[in-house]
Amino acid sequence: MHCSQVCLIWFFAMCAFAHSLRLSLPPELQEYVDDLHKICLDRGALQESDHQSYDINNKDEKIMCYMKCLMMESKWMKPGGEIDYDFIETQAHPDVKDVLVAALQKCKIIQEGADLCEKSYNFNKCLHAVDPVNWFFV
Repeated sequence: MHCSQVCLIWFFAMCAFAHSLRLSLPPELQEYVDDLHKICLDRGALQESDHQSYDINNKDEKIMCYMKCLMMESKWMKPGGEIDYDFIETQAHPDVKDVLVAALQKCKIIQEGADLCEKSYNFNKCLHAVDPVNWFFV
């Protein structure tokens, strides 16, 4: 899977267009998103029900680590824990780049957190806060 596809998938997963517009990903991209979701659920010993009932205002440790898994697998976070804003921006699909970059610009300064799980949560919480209409939980 190419980096641009990974970024496109991650963006759609985290910052899809308004809920009234139901996006349809091409089958191969939807399959990748589903695989990534399953990988991260399994790694975190989470059930689908844990994921479906999650509220972004809840700092649940397992869900925060699920977010970290998504960020690491999509290459949005480097192994050392740095969020790779340049990678995200340069690999963003042109159709969504403006929306994504606008949100990213407001989330470049976030609290580090106690660990990379909390840092991933803080990043996602920021994206949600700056654009709650376009953010949804993978």
